[in-house]
Amino acid sequence: MASTSSDLLEFLSGIVGATTHYEVPMSEFTTWRVGGPAKFFTLVETRDALLQVLSVARSLNFPIFVLGNGSNVLVSDRGFEGLVIRLVGEFAGIRVEGERIDAGSGALLGSVVAAARKASLGGLEFAFGIPGTVGGAVMMNAGAFGGSISDVLEKVVCADYSGRLKIYEEFSGAYRTPLVPAGQIVVEAVFSLERRDSSLVKKKMENVRRERVTTQPLGMPTAGSVFKNPPGESAGRLIEECGLRGKEIGGASISEEHANFIVNTGGASASDIKALIDFAMSKVKEKFGIDLELEVQLVGFTEEERQ
Repeated sequence: MASTSSDLLEFLSGIVGATTHYEVPMSEFTTWRVGGPAKFFTLVETRDALLQVLSVARSLNFPIFVLGNGSNVLVSDRGFEGLVIRLVGEFAGIRVEGERIDAGSGALLGSVVAAARKASLGGLEFAFGIPGTVGGAVMMNAGAFGGSISDVLEKVVCADYSGRLKIYEEFSGAYRTPLVPAGQIVVEAVFSLERRDSSLVKKKMENVRRERVTTQPLGMPTAGSVFKNPPGESAGRLIEECGLRGKEIGGASISEEHANFIVNTGGASASDIKALIDFAMSKVKEKFGIDLELEVQLVGFTEEERQ
């Protein structure tokens, strides 16, 4: 691995539009504020640079993880023995054309929502307050309050790990599942919206904001909903029915406001959070016979730890 690592660093250092750092603490880039170091952390500013970075990493058989806003991920305390890519620069661009919004995968979803509101375009109100990036939203079909990204998604441009581009225009829309195939990295997304009265768009977003404020632990280090809702059920309700609101392990606590949120109350480790996740899963299984499925992504954990 040592020679491969030095080779990777040498190649990446020569790519214009990519800046690579070594042993970067992931706790600085995740909303849970936990996670050990990434072996390499590369900020990629252009599409051409991304294709080069992917090609180099693949040629050296180096593990890759593309990080959005860090709002839906739990990185182990050991960190990630690979290359973390964060898309910045041109990937953060947003362009409104008629009733469509073209956004780079590194753009914050909140910025796209704001652009829609400014242009009096409806359809993305449900996403008000979702903290992730466009790429992350596509990779999990992000949604809330009855709406999902798949409802308004028209086209996605992706790159595979070989550095080749591909366009997708049909999406299954399955609940909290990637809208593009595995092994694809979102580069750009186009949203098809509807012209609506600006006051109605703003009012609907305000309603979403109010609902979030009253039901979620905003302002605390969390990763949003930890578990997917089982069919016809609410993960938060199941956890609450197990009497787990406020349950703590180390510095991690199941939120008093919403039982499907885990909060870093201060000094939590990734191990604390993972232990609390496992505890909640076991209690729900024991009481209801339901296997909760994670909505957050685990990074740097062994297969045994994922069980």
